Amino acid sequence: MRFATPWVLWLLLFIPVFFFFWKKASKQPTIRIPLALSSSLGVSISTSLFSSLFKSIALAFLIIALARPQSISKSQDRTASGIDIMMVLDVSLSMLIQDMGDKSRMDIAKEVFRTFIEGRSSDRIGFLIFSGNPLTLAPPTLDYGLLLSELEPIVPGAHGLADGTAIGDGLALAVNRLKKSSAKSRVIILLTDGDNNVGRIDPLTAGDLALGYGVKVYSIAIGTEGRVRQPFPQQTPLGVVYQYAWVENRLNPSLLMQISEKTNGKFYRVTEEKALHEVFKSIDKLERSEIITKDKIRYQEEFFIPLLMGVFILIFEKVLSIFWWRQWA
Repeated sequence: MRFATPWVLWLLLFIPVFFFFWKKASKQPTIRIPLALSSSLGVSISTSLFSSLFKSIALAFLIIALARPQSISKSQDRTASGIDIMMVLDVSLSMLIQDMGDKSRMDIAKEVFRTFIEGRSSDRIGFLIFSGNPLTLAPPTLDYGLLLSELEPIVPGAHGLADGTAIGDGLALAVNRLKKSSAKSRVIILLTDGDNNVGRIDPLTAGDLALGYGVKVYSIAIGTEGRVRQPFPQQTPLGVVYQYAWVENRLNPSLLMQISEKTNGKFYRVTEEKALHEVFKSIDKLERSEIITKDKIRYQEEFFIPLLMGVFILIFEKVLSIFWWRQWA
């Protein structure tokens, strides 16, 4: 609460002067109230005292109204120089390998993606998966709940995608999702555990496409290279069971590095879960929206209530002086 013209409140100091002036000038009669119906004894009350008191209280309300009391409400305008992000996740069968701790590569990747999504507030994020071919699960959106619901049920080898690792196709589709974006910054986070071995578009060509549209590519290669024990899902009458086989896991860090460097992004090589969390923290700091906050203060006039009270008390005092006090005189 504040007063628009607070200097008016100094007039409250003169109310005692007006009180004694009105009391002295008042011609109101004295009320005599008998102590009992049959008694001649009674109590005399000066109506001029009450009349002056009512007028003084009314004057106080009117002065407060004249000082224009105002309630204050504050709001904030947040302007963000938005960032559009496409998360591109490899869902080939090799993502089932457990070589980065107790969890599979996929479980670890889903966990860090989830944390990354929950840490954003004003950036549009899209989500795309790929193995032998790509599939968009969500275009860039501010509906983070939708993104999380699409992320949770992902299982390598599902979604009707062909087997393999089509990095070029996945990257090209992500660029296509961002090419019409008007955001200040456009970013692709590409996470894979293998080398490009299928697909129609060469990864370097997809990188040139990203460069042409001003899209930065942060590429992450996870998992160990060499011989690894990979689970292969098999459908049985009792459900899905996994059979294990030793396979040669191949990565192409130099390819991912070239793509990231030419698009002004960064390449990360990750072989353990903690390191992957640190990578996403780094990307989160590098690609953070600039938030401009502007406070708005609104003043709401509240003079009506004290004005109404002052007028009501003056009218009430006048009615008493004309009708009620005179009949007791």
